Parts: sequence; C-alpha cells; structure tokens
Amino acid sequence: MRYKVLIILLAAYVFLNLIMPKIAGGLTFYLLTITCWLFVAFLTLKIHRKEENANLFGWRRNKLLMLNAAMIAVFQIVISILVGVLTAFGRSPYASTPTGITINIAYFSSTLFGMELSRAYLMKTCPKRKIIVGLGLTALLYTLIATSITRLTSLGPPAEIAKLFGSEFLPTLAASLLATYLALLGGPTASIAYLGTLQAFEWLSPILPNPAWPIKALINTLTPTIGFITISQTIKPFKLMQLGILSREDVIRTPRTVKKSSLTWTAIAIIATILLWGSTGLLGFQPNIIASGSMRPTLEVGDIAITVQTSPNNIKVGDIIQYWRQGEPGPTIHRVVEVDRSGGTTYIMTKGDANNAPDDPISPNTTKHQTVDKLILTIPKLGWISVHIKSLIGAIWSFFSANTQLAYATLTITVFMTSIYMIHAYKSRSTRRLRSLHRRTGWLRR
Repeated sequence: MRYKVLIILLAAYVFLNLIMPKIAGGLTFYLLTITCWLFVAFLTLKIHRKEENANLFGWRRNKLLMLNAAMIAVFQIVISILVGVLTAFGRSPYASTPTGITINIAYFSSTLFGMELSRAYLMKTCPKRKIIVGLGLTALLYTLIATSITRLTSLGPPAEIAKLFGSEFLPTLAASLLATYLALLGGPTASIAYLGTLQAFEWLSPILPNPAWPIKALINTLTPTIGFITISQTIKPFKLMQLGILSREDVIRTPRTVKKSSLTWTAIAIIATILLWGSTGLLGFQPNIIASGSMRPTLEVGDIAITVQTSPNNIKVGDIIQYWRQGEPGPTIHRVVEVDRSGGTTYIMTKGDANNAPDDPISPNTTKHQTVDKLILTIPKLGWISVHIKSLIGAIWSFFSANTQLAYATLTITVFMTSIYMIHAYKSRSTRRLRSLHRRTGWLRR
C-alpha cells in the first residue's frame, strides 16, 4: 500500500511528459495537467486515509513552521527584487488577462498540491533508519519530476549542459531539498507555504526580476540552503530524534552536538557555494585550470590558478596575469616581462616561463574584457579532477547522444531502481516491526 503513491507519481510523470504532448495542446494541455495532478492529490489522500499512520497534515501544531517557511520564500523574493533593481526587470511571460490568470492559478495550484501531498506522504512513511537517504532521494526525485524529459534529452554542447545544471537543476534541487525537509517536519502545509509563495509570485506578478542567469541561479540556490540551516535551528532536538535525523546519543549531548551539526552544515554550504559559483567570477575571484606547459615550472598542467580582477595600472613586472585577447576562445596566463605606460596608455608584454619568445603586447583596448586578472594563489594538481570528470561526462554525453533509445532506457531503469529501493525500504521497515513485535510478545506463536 505504501509504495502505491510512488507508482502513481511516476505514472503521472510519464503521462505528462511522453503521452500528453502527443495528444493535447493549447488549453487542453493545461486542463489535462490540472486534472492529472488533482488526481494524484486525490489518490494520495485516499491511500493515506486507509492507513493507520500519523496525520499527514498536522497544521494545527506547525503554524510556526509554516510561517518560517513562508518567510524564507519572502526573503528569497525580496533578494531577487533588490537584485532586479540593480540589474534589470522583465515582463512576465504568463498571461495577464482574467481568464489567463485563472487558468494559471489552477495550473500551478494543482501541480503544487499533487506534488506536495505525495512528497509529504513519501516522507511520512520513510523508515527512520533511512530517513537521510530518503530525504535525499525524494528531493532528487521531485527535481527530476520538475524537469521535463524533453528538456533533458534536447541538450546541445557542454556549455548548454553547464547552463542547465547551474541555472535550473541545481536551484531546483536546493528548493526541493528544503521543501522535502519541511514536508518531513510539518507535512504538506509547510512545503506548500514555501513553494506556494514562490510560485504565486512567479505566476501572478506582472513584472519579474531579470538578472543574468548566474546571479539568478546563485540566489535561488543559496537562499534555500540558508533556509534549510535556519529551519534546522528552530526544531527541537527531541523532534529530530523522533524523525530519525538525530540519535538518542546526539540528543543527550545537546546543545554541543546541535551546535557542531549547525557549524558543519554551514561550512558545507559555504564550501559548496564557493566551489559551484566561484567559476562564474561572482565571488570576486576566478579559478582556472592550467591546460598547457608554457608556464613550467611555476605552473604545471592540472594546477588551479586563482586570479582576481586587477586594473592594468596596478600591474608590474614579475606579476603573473590572465587576459583574453579579442577573437581568442580562451584566456592566456603568462608572466609580465615589461610594462610601458608612456603616452597615457598602458602596454603590457608577457611571456611564458617555458617559452623562448614573448607574446604580443596587450592594452585594455585590445583585451576582450578590457581588464586583466592577477594570479594570487596556485593549487597544485587539483585541476586534474575536473579534467577527468569533464572528459568522462563528455564521453558519456557523446555516447548517449548517438544512442537516444539507450538514453531513454537508462533513464527508465534509473527511475525503476529508485522505486525498487524505496519499496524495499518500506518493506524492510515493516519486517523489522514484525520481528520486534514477535520478540516482545510472541504473538506469532499464538
């Protein structure tokens, strides 16, 4: 009975992504989507009522959690608006007529209720001993559900894949992780308070912030991460022990353990943010992997060079700089051997330590970004990890691009194996309960 919701959810995903686009379009598409998710919500409630588990909603006991969840969403919206003031705004792509607004409300509301009711049910029935794994798998499952199959299978070059991962998949996963955690703590009303606030703003606001995608993705990833940590600090340790997140020993050692745990999660969030968004240059520095041996022995292939943007007027002989020439696909990292500031224009001549001849001189007017970056730190050999990962991803992507049917089969098997794992977890929990009851009462003998 407990895995029926998961099967219904996967069936709805297949219907919405593979079957419905071939049979419906326009208004019919919206109406079928609304009907499908309302049907998922109805079946989830029906299955829930047949079981003797904890109340799925429990909103009377979680008003504070609902308020905190809504405030996290409001905080994310405010940050986006402030960034929009500094960058740009754009008109909403959604319909603004009364009929269109009504359809939009029904569309995102039905999807929200269907997804969050089923999400809360999966988390409420997840075994305590596997609650952390269940939390991660459920968040990943709903991230994939929020991403259409067509979007995943129509990707182009690696740059487009990176943009999809950074601008869509990662922010969606961060929001899904927070929503799943809220559903575990307070049922669907808590996760609806968070996601519903965000979606209402996105679907109903006539204008929306329109910053560059790296900035938007950074906000939509970092804010749920901070919200996750904040919510963790508001929950009593005994509640976390009941859910299986903390052990009895952790609760006994509180508040030391809770403080240590919060510091650990904060450190993970900071490190992840630096690693994920440092490459965009938004944090003030730029990591680059050395791909040639022109700077040996100072910089070896596979080293990571950390640079910061610097005015050409502050560059001196002996500095190692990075610059982009007009028309060249990648940057150059070489040592400055001569600086000429005569005539009101700065000319910089560079040379690789392992090269015999210097490069052509550059000036702010001849570089792509009219700036140069100065090397401040070198991390030896760590870049080889990224090189091998990119090579592996490129090989896998090339293979599946040439074998589309195999890609669909792999995706289907992955979803199926995830379902089997969760079903096995549910059955294992029931078996442990039967064994425990047998040891305590011996009722099976009777």
